[in-house]
Formats: sequence, structure tokens, C-alpha cells
Amino acid sequence: MTEINVIKLKPVFKDLIWGGTKLRSYFNFDTPGENTAEALVLSSRENAECVASGGKLDGMPLSEIYASQPEFFGSNCAKYDRFPLLIKLIDTMDDISVQVHPDDEYAASVSDEWGKAQLWYVIDCEPGAYLVCGFNDEINIEDFRRRIEDDTLISAVNTYEVRKGDTFYIEPGTLHAVGKDILLAEIGQNSELSYRVYDYCRVDENGESRPLNIQQAIDVTITAPPTVPAGVMVPRAEIDGHFETLLGRSEYFASALWEVENSAFISAPEESFISILMLEGTLKIDGLDVSMRKGDSVMLAAGSKDVSLVGTGKFIATVVE
Repeated sequence: MTEINVIKLKPVFKDLIWGGTKLRSYFNFDTPGENTAEALVLSSRENAECVASGGKLDGMPLSEIYASQPEFFGSNCAKYDRFPLLIKLIDTMDDISVQVHPDDEYAASVSDEWGKAQLWYVIDCEPGAYLVCGFNDEINIEDFRRRIEDDTLISAVNTYEVRKGDTFYIEPGTLHAVGKDILLAEIGQNSELSYRVYDYCRVDENGESRPLNIQQAIDVTITAPPTVPAGVMVPRAEIDGHFETLLGRSEYFASALWEVENSAFISAPEESFISILMLEGTLKIDGLDVSMRKGDSVMLAAGSKDVSLVGTGKFIATVVE
């Protein structure tokens, strides 16, 4: 087992036109601008890479940690030539365009990116907020193309009015979009390859529409209702004094919501490190002098056994499958 047991990461922020203010107000992040759309809390992306915060590796980029400390990450990560996960906090003040991610096979044929499977967990939202996930009914490719071209696609997709705690697994090929006034956590493969399909007929300051990726979307989109229903994989259960809910599992990762009151023990499998993304409260990793508050992103080394958590808090724990 590695000599390093835990690594806390410093987030990276992206200011985009549809971003809001909740990353500052809800998580108390020191965001750089007025419209911060994303906090990348577990990222090795070029130009958006998290670095270690404190400890022996302070200031080291995640990609370098991954390359130099393979025993920390576990055997499931060894099959990947680069860090496999990308975790974000997303705040929307406006609707995000409807888009689709390809699978690994298609992505490899057009780029050096992976495809993208991802999970959404709604942290907070305003009444009436909604998101898009897949189609209402199966349609054919010709109808799909026509609806993109005549701006009627939105009437054929599944639109969900969301509440705090809602969970959605977005498999590759699923049309999806986050509506305005939603704060969510996104856990997914380390990829940003995406094809824009519908942009609500918006134009920029010059009266120009943003480009759509129609042919690529037609190539990769599943034109049938989602095969994975909205909601958690396994209901909330009490386990050894804490509550745990399996939010989702894929061939790439598995994520669970932990709710701790007073204390709990957490163990990382030999095969994977655990990513801990704090959503509420404050927890201390007993014996390691590490405190975690909401918004913190911490990695616990693969093979760590019976690590004591003291305090009250809620977090998403993710492992690589």
C-alpha cells in the first residue's frame, strides 16, 4: 500500500455564459468571475487540472500524481493510460444546449478522447427547474434529422422536473441537457467530447446561431427512450451507523451517497481509490489530520481500511470499476 493515504485537491473554475452564482454562495468557493458555470473538482484535463492542496504532494498536478503514484489509485486504474474520471460541480443560470456524448468506439475513431458515460446528482434547484434525458418514444433517423433542422427536437425528448436528490445516469448516446437554476454534481469518464444538437434557437450578439454537430449526433444518438431509468440504483440503507445510497454503477465507475452523523468508517477496495466529494457538513479523517467541508474533493488511497470519519456530513463516494 502507498505511504500516502489521502490527497485533497484544489478545484479549477470555468466561467461560461450560462453559469450562475451558487458555486460561490452554496459552497463558499472563491470563484474568479460573476458567472461561474463549473468547478472541476477531480480533473486532469489540460488547462483545467486540479493540483494537490497540502501534504507531501502540495501543488503537484493530478496527472503527475497519477503517473508517479500508481499504487495509490489501485489496479482498476492500471488499465487506463491517463486518469479515468472527471468530476464537476455545475451551476446553471440559463439552459445548456441539448447535446450527446459518443461511446468509446466512436470517440476513438475521430479523436484521442474517450466517450463519456456520466451520472448527475441534483444538489439544489429552483421550483420548476428541469433537465432533458433521452427520448419520449423511439423515432427513426430521418425524423431525428428533420426535428434538428426545423427546431422541433425539444418536443420529442424526455423533460424531467427535478428536485433535490434526483439522480440520472446518462449512458453514451443519450441526448441530455441541464436546464437553468440547477446545481448538480456530474461524475463521468474523463472526456469532454460532445455534439451539440439543439440550442433553443438562441443567437449571439451578432445574430448568429451557435453551430450544431448534426451528422455526428445522428451517428451516435440512441433514438429510443433511455434503458436506465431515472433514480438511484439501490434505495437508501443504514450500514454500520451511516446511511448509504448507490446512485449509479457502470463499467467505468460506481458512485454512492454517504450520510454520516457523528462517525463512520470507510474502506477503499484494493482495486480502486475512493473519490470523496463533500456536499454538506464537515467531517474529519481521524488520525490523518484532514478536515473536509462542503465543496472539498479528497482522494483516499486504494486499500485503505476502516478509515474513521468524525463529524456530520454528506458526500458522494466514487470508485473506478
